[in-house]
Amino acid sequence: NQEAAKAVKYGGVSEEDAWKFVTLNPAKLLHIDDVVGSIKVNKNADLVLWSDHPMSIYSKVEKTMIQGAIYYSLDNINNKLKSIKEERTLLISQMLDVASKGAQTETPVISVKQEFHCETLDN
Repeated sequence: NQEAAKAVKYGGVSEEDAWKFVTLNPAKLLHIDDVVGSIKVNKNADLVLWSDHPMSIYSKVEKTMIQGAIYYSLDNINNKLKSIKEERTLLISQMLDVASKGAQTETPVISVKQEFHCETLDN
């Protein structure tokens, strides 16, 4: 969507033509425009639904559908993040509870990541 927006802003292209730059035209070049590239009957339902105007830098992807199946949903992600936060809170409270009862605890061990380059020698 950003590339299409640049074409509109700097190239003076219409929004419709800019969308073709990133949808229908690539499909034509790949000779798959009979299946993808536009929204028509008997074509794959590959869609992205945006929260705002798709060419805006402020819009977010709300849903991504590939061949009609939802592959990404912002609602699902938010629910998963909420679930992870609740699980984390529960685990921390359980650890604190066990520690307060006098159980032996360990300090977390932080592993140092080593960067390897072409000149790095094995020791």
